[in-house]
Amino acid sequence: MKSLTLSKRLLLVLSALLPIGLGASAHAKDDDDSDEGGAAGDDMTLRIRTAAPEKSPWGELLSNVAQRIKTDSKDRIKVKIYWQVKSEASAVRACTKGKAGGIAVSLGAIASAVPELDATEIPYLFDDYKQADKALEAARPLMTEILAAKGFVFAIRGENGFRQWASKTSFLTTPTAFKGRTMRSQPSSVHKAMYSALGATPSPLQISEVPTSLTNGAIDGYDNTLLFARLANWSDGVQYITMSNHIYQGAAVVWCQKWFEKLPADLREVMTRRDAKTIETEKGGLALVRVFNDKLMPEQYKKANKQMKELSGGERAALKAALASVETDFAKSTSDKGRELLKVIKANR
Repeated sequence: MKSLTLSKRLLLVLSALLPIGLGASAHAKDDDDSDEGGAAGDDMTLRIRTAAPEKSPWGELLSNVAQRIKTDSKDRIKVKIYWQVKSEASAVRACTKGKAGGIAVSLGAIASAVPELDATEIPYLFDDYKQADKALEAARPLMTEILAAKGFVFAIRGENGFRQWASKTSFLTTPTAFKGRTMRSQPSSVHKAMYSALGATPSPLQISEVPTSLTNGAIDGYDNTLLFARLANWSDGVQYITMSNHIYQGAAVVWCQKWFEKLPADLREVMTRRDAKTIETEKGGLALVRVFNDKLMPEQYKKANKQMKELSGGERAALKAALASVETDFAKSTSDKGRELLKVIKANR
């Protein structure tokens, strides 16, 4: 894979993914309380946990990162990736407990242990990728500092992308459309606050629980990116997709401090090296996710007879106004570092 251009890598991933169709299943393979994937007993083996499938843009990014580490460490660091773990939350807990050497998860998931990162997922914080890229690059040093204080070593930026609302029963284009519904919510506090502000009941289900909860009526819908919803087998259970772009969700590959600190200094440098090759890998990963979310998934959803609707400018403005309290409440309740992070992000959009 090392010598392939981004376009050739894209073709390989496309050939693996597109024949699957909507409804490719995700299966839990471990949990945070198991010893599988733990770091104990072999300090030179990097065990990485992720909820992502191996055959996905996120899997492609993580595989490239793993190959770079093995090459640059001259095979002194062995890498083992645990794909499709039970939940992102379990991966984060495994990291903090020293049962993993690294994780690849959304920033919203890391916020369960580093709540300041909720600043990156305020509803309608970003209008487009350009704003998100500029702001998050400017915030990288501060995010690295905040993560380090909680036992995480920031390595590679990734993304889940812009999240969309999906429902079994109707489009969700106005604040009143949410009232009385139960919606699957990411466990992050800003995600739960978003639904509460709209009059809906947030239900922070695990990834694997969502399809059944849609089928039995425990929830009416969810929000996530088109690609993740497809690969997690969520999209089969809904009919109406509102292209709301209401939350841009970043992601990251981070190393777990309890494993990282056992490495000799030269290998710690390998693990955190930000050279041209690393930057190219990072940018390629972002580009690949965007191709899927913006170009390929809409076509696949339409082929599956899903109804899709873009928000009008007025609808977006009304939803943004209804959700203004989420940012206000976050700023009041977060730490000084959380407020500083939000300030840096907003100043650099």
